[in-house]
Amino acid sequence: MLSSKTAKALIGGAALAVLLPAGALAQDQQPNAQQAMQGGGMTEERQLDDMRAREHFRVATAYYDEGRFVEAAEQFQEAYELSRRAQLLYNAYIAWREAHRSAEAANALETYLAETPEAPDRVNLEARLVELRRAVATEAEREQRLTEAEREAEANRIAAEEAERARRQAVSEPEIWPWIVLGVGGAAVIAGAVVGGLALDEATSLSSECPGNFCPPGTDLDERRGNAQLLAGVADGLLIGGGVVAATGLVLSLIFGLGGDSEQPVSAEAGCGPTGCGVTLRGSF
Repeated sequence: MLSSKTAKALIGGAALAVLLPAGALAQDQQPNAQQAMQGGGMTEERQLDDMRAREHFRVATAYYDEGRFVEAAEQFQEAYELSRRAQLLYNAYIAWREAHRSAEAANALETYLAETPEAPDRVNLEARLVELRRAVATEAEREQRLTEAEREAEANRIAAEEAERARRQAVSEPEIWPWIVLGVGGAAVIAGAVVGGLALDEATSLSSECPGNFCPPGTDLDERRGNAQLLAGVADGLLIGGGVVAATGLVLSLIFGLGGDSEQPVSAEAGCGPTGCGVTLRGSF
């Protein structure tokens, strides 16, 4: 690769093509007699283009000296578009190369070689063009890998956000199943009360029918007592079990209904003693 000092020298040499008087450029592109007769204004237009090209060249050279290589390359190419002198493409190639813009440098150099069959040092320039194209391909592959990695990272980020949104929604929305538990417990308590009422009716009826344990003929006292005791036992089981389930469902509904995420367990204990039966609930929310 050439140094900046060498590149400036080459640019200065290529400038001779543009710094010729406007008349010389027009003379190089002088139309034949028939064209001049049909459109003599073309020479003046080309002279104006040459003046503009020389102005672009002057600005490009100033940009290059300031190290503003991208602006310099753009101005050299503007000058080329106006004058169609291939040496300006070589200048643009040098500026693009100094700006580390391999793709633009390769395009400028390739066009320069195509328009200048007898280009000096053509063999070396063609080798540089191959190196530039290889560098462009490597950069494109690297950009593709980065793009794929960025797409994958973006997909992972979106998936994580969706998972977090779903988790927050699950925590914030009240749960239904604790209320179901509460309802089952309440139903059991109601059933226990109904069965207890039946047991009480049976015991009351038995007492009225068999005062002092003397029953009318045809009445089986032991069977009637057994039925009353069975109903009382079922009623006690339903009341105690239903109370435990209902209380547990109530506590859980309060915890999850408030959107809580408590890790403290909720426990219920039931038991009967000499003074009666009771239920104890432990938990926090």
